[in-house]
Amino acid sequence: YRKEFKLPENVHGKNVFIEFDGVYMNSDVWLNGKHLGNRPYGYSSFQYELTPYLKFGNEKNILAVRADVKQPCSRWYSGAGIYRHVRLTVKDPIHIAQWGMYVTTPEVTENEATVRVETKIQNQSGSVQQVMLETVIKDDLGLEVANSSSIKKVEANSINSFEQIIKVPKPKLWSLENPLLYRVESKILANDQVVDAIVTPFGIRTFEFTIDKGFFLNGKHVDIKGVCEHHDQGSLGSAVHKRAIERQLEILKSFGCNAIRTSNNPPDPVLLDLCDRMGFLVMDESFDEWKQAKTM
Repeated sequence: YRKEFKLPENVHGKNVFIEFDGVYMNSDVWLNGKHLGNRPYGYSSFQYELTPYLKFGNEKNILAVRADVKQPCSRWYSGAGIYRHVRLTVKDPIHIAQWGMYVTTPEVTENEATVRVETKIQNQSGSVQQVMLETVIKDDLGLEVANSSSIKKVEANSINSFEQIIKVPKPKLWSLENPLLYRVESKILANDQVVDAIVTPFGIRTFEFTIDKGFFLNGKHVDIKGVCEHHDQGSLGSAVHKRAIERQLEILKSFGCNAIRTSNNPPDPVLLDLCDRMGFLVMDESFDEWKQAKTM
């Protein structure tokens, strides 16, 4: 694959990244002839920084990707090549690190939920920066229900983790029947300027696996009625198509399915987002073999 693109001069001084949700398989990526890296596994997401090798203005940049598919490589239809979404992101040198948001709900009662928000902030500016993190939690109607702010110094060329414990009153619980989602809206400020922002959806719920009584969600026993799903969409192939995945989940939901095992690899992020929104439990599988191949 080859992609030509230009970047305006005002991007100079920013940090530019390329994000792949998945390339099947054994991919190599180059920018303007510079090798950025190799990713053997075809199902995991990854990112490379382009900043040092970019050209600006009227000069063209050439991004090249090679996928090397070894056959036979699986017991199902794997597909090949760039089959998931790709994004070019431009960020301020001070920004939320890739996959730098982690939201949990360690304590939940009828009156209050404790929401733990961990935010990893990366400083690529080359000097120490004082950073403010403003966090707002909004409910499913878009109404603000809680907020917090934190200030820390972040050393040059480092990542600092901010932890915020936020109380949400009278929480609306996420359930299979009513999958209500809150959202964390995070803003990063440096020198009184907003330099980055991100929105992270999440559900407030409790869950427990017991030895003798099975699975409990929000204190209620739930029978897990799951299916194993490979990543492809049958005759449509393995390229990601949101509506096709959504339709598949609608059909599964219609006959009582409430859980998905992502056989046998990490799925596209679109599937996980849809499961959150549509009310599915998920077993997000990383792989099903290590030393011994299933195609031998």
